[in-house]
Amino acid sequence: MSIKGNKIFKNKTGVRVAAIIFIIVFSVSLLLVGSTGCKKIFFIPGASLGYYVWQDKDSNVHIQWSSDRQENSFSGSVSTDGKITDLKKNGFEDDDKASLNSQSNKVDFTAKLTPEDYTDEIVLSLTDYSYLEFELKLNGAYDLQRTNLGEFLNSPPSGIFKVGKDYFKDLVKIPWYQKHPWSALFYKLSTDMTFTLIFIFILGIIAIEIIRITILRKNKKYNWYLFLCYGILILIGIGIYLFLTKLNFV
Repeated sequence: MSIKGNKIFKNKTGVRVAAIIFIIVFSVSLLLVGSTGCKKIFFIPGASLGYYVWQDKDSNVHIQWSSDRQENSFSGSVSTDGKITDLKKNGFEDDDKASLNSQSNKVDFTAKLTPEDYTDEIVLSLTDYSYLEFELKLNGAYDLQRTNLGEFLNSPPSGIFKVGKDYFKDLVKIPWYQKHPWSALFYKLSTDMTFTLIFIFILGIIAIEIIRITILRKNKKYNWYLFLCYGILILIGIGIYLFLTKLNFV
């Protein structure tokens, strides 16, 4: 192979490597956005521990609880100012109970999960209501971090809490960066801006070095492209700084 042909081969190889890196980063980003943007709540029964509350496309409200293959007890109630027209129980054992009161506006439940039985669920159909009030206990106590509301797994503000009729629908209108887990991530990044910017610049320098040794090393415009790469990195850093400060995640 001639010297010219060898250079072309090396340049093509460098381009392929850079393209592969770009595709991997882009694919991971899509997966992250896609995994948090799905309309159905996601958790793993038998691995996830806690309550998961959401509303389906037919406006039925689901209250599902899951254990991590350990024995845990779940108890509480769901009440409303309207009517509960139907109560469905999924996965209940003989000792698990969920009952509707005589006014059809409150459900009380108690259930136990074991290593062999690791998820139960009640599904409520409602009408003529403006709010729902929840009291959800895990092993006899409130555990707000393990009480998850909606597709982005928001935690309630207190042990006994209310949500409006349109609460779950309104969650869709919230900008993606204010939803869990993005909101928690951006909050953590914004609380220590110095560390965040240093971390971003370190990652950027690593990426630029990969580009430098795979694509730019033999390029005639090496210095110009290297300058351009670092300029883009600085702009990214400024953009992230403005994003985190202007949107007040702190």
